[in-house]
Amino acid sequence: MGEADETQFGFSWFRPKSLQVLSNFIPFMIILSSNALLQGAIVNGLVSVSISSIEKRFKLTSTQSGIFAATYDVFVTIMLIPLALYATKVNKVKCIGLGMMIVGIGSILVIIPEYTAGPYSVGEARKDVCVTGGPDKKCTEGSSDSFSAHRELLLLLLSQAFVGIGASPLFTYGITCLDEFDSHKRTGRNLALYMIASTVGPALAFVGCGFMLRLWGDWRTSPADMGIDGAADPRFIGMWWIGFVLCGVIALFTAFPLLMFPKRLKDTGLRKANDVHRTDASLDKDFSDHKYEFFKIILMLLKNKTCMCVILMQTIEAMLMNGYITFIPKLLETLLGFSSGNASLITGGVVVPVGIVASYIGGRIAKVFENRFKPSMYFVITFGILAAGCSSCLLIRCESLNVFGVNVPSADLPKFGALETCSENCHCDPFFNPVCSEDSKLTFLSPCHAGCADSPDIKFGAQNWTNCGCSKNTIVKKGYCDASCQKQIYQFIIMFIALSFCIFITAPVLQSSSLRVVNHKHRDHFTCFGWLWMRILGSIPGAIVFGYIIDVNCMYWQKDCVSQKCQYYNASNLGWAFFIFTIAVKLTGGVLLFTAAYFYKESDKPSGKESCRTLDTDASESVKMSYEKVQL
Repeated sequence: MGEADETQFGFSWFRPKSLQVLSNFIPFMIILSSNALLQGAIVNGLVSVSISSIEKRFKLTSTQSGIFAATYDVFVTIMLIPLALYATKVNKVKCIGLGMMIVGIGSILVIIPEYTAGPYSVGEARKDVCVTGGPDKKCTEGSSDSFSAHRELLLLLLSQAFVGIGASPLFTYGITCLDEFDSHKRTGRNLALYMIASTVGPALAFVGCGFMLRLWGDWRTSPADMGIDGAADPRFIGMWWIGFVLCGVIALFTAFPLLMFPKRLKDTGLRKANDVHRTDASLDKDFSDHKYEFFKIILMLLKNKTCMCVILMQTIEAMLMNGYITFIPKLLETLLGFSSGNASLITGGVVVPVGIVASYIGGRIAKVFENRFKPSMYFVITFGILAAGCSSCLLIRCESLNVFGVNVPSADLPKFGALETCSENCHCDPFFNPVCSEDSKLTFLSPCHAGCADSPDIKFGAQNWTNCGCSKNTIVKKGYCDASCQKQIYQFIIMFIALSFCIFITAPVLQSSSLRVVNHKHRDHFTCFGWLWMRILGSIPGAIVFGYIIDVNCMYWQKDCVSQKCQYYNASNLGWAFFIFTIAVKLTGGVLLFTAAYFYKESDKPSGKESCRTLDTDASESVKMSYEKVQL
């Protein structure tokens, strides 16, 4: 009964015969991929799409939102050591299922700060236009809003902590299970399909949440009451939280079948009969009976040049990619002037088809290479160099706007047909409601900054303002001045497609060939050890560093008594900073992979029947018998 249970689908007494067909690789692959899709949607999709809205909603800086994104990686890192320690002692598939349950709960938790933060506010109506009398508003010490702002941030971090803890088994045990349950020849293909699912998830989140961000996100207020007439208004707050709640609920259901999978599938022995041994000679060791097995394995990995060069390359790549994943929609808003919703839709529209096609092609190429390490590394290096070239798309941007008080000082106002003192007597609150003087193409931070008079016929939130001292014809219109850059948008999208293709096509090739470097018994240790480096030195600082770079390039901070929010960035400096960072990472990664290939030496162990037999030494007798039949 014990041996039969090892490959039976179900739990405890519930193991119906009708469900035993699920104890095979294809059903497992489908269910695992659906969970990867949801995890990708939550972590790499919804967080990125919602980051601008979260900053506006809770008045966070980009550095703080970077910390919010990095919290996920912090708690993934915390879980990596116990995952490596107990990899051979637990049912890895059930661990993945339990983790995805926690991911679902963590995703749903984001509704709590949205509720406790109270109604969304953009400022006071009285300072929307020029007021010439009365003192400016003063801040009172010990404002209760300050505690509230920190409370909401802590609640957001708590949500990310749950997601990080729960998602940690998915891309450690999940990858090794794909390699463990199916032939090594198909590992590249399986990883490609797995990565396609994890790519489709963020893409669907980008597209779906892009539409949700066009809907007003605070059920307690009305945008019209605050003078906000649509999603194009930079103060508009979309329904950012709905995607987290929906994905969280679905994750609770998709995770449940994983809790019923056995430790080993029925068709594993048949699928792995012809596996080929390609382990690096210095890593082909067995410490199964050693007292300090875990520490021996880690020390062996640390001493191996090939292993460490691959890990270091993936670490700096993780720093770059986590920064991109978190802030690429925000970068599109800054470079090309898109709204949050449109930036998300365009990003998702590129990532979906390109990610699917490139990952599939990468999986097929990995199969052609037959997991041979050196050809795989040279392939990855080539496309890494191409990606570095395509990253020049970050230098494409719309023409910079002329914004009074940001990059146009008072002394330059006469060039635009206005007096230097046109709004000198106006007491303007830090209220952001940009308006445009169309004749001079000059943007102002608010009607007040444009010197627009507070007349009875003008209501808060109007589309046009009259009696504006800083405008030639005294009329200004709502929103930024138009920056026509249709040509630049098309150029950016074409090069962004090429950049995405070069990134996605290498992932299955690199991952599948890297798994062959280590002994099959050390797959979990290698994967967890690699992720430990990637999180601590890559993903965690990546989001924070990119957030800091964005904050440093802020040209106008809207400040109040509690916090500050950047409303306008230096697009040129921001594009150059991201471009230089990308070039440095790609070139350094290429050098590391070349070094890894140079020091790699394949083990001289024979492949075929003898080596294949060692791949499943812990298998049950029934699986061994089926294996022997295949060999004969």
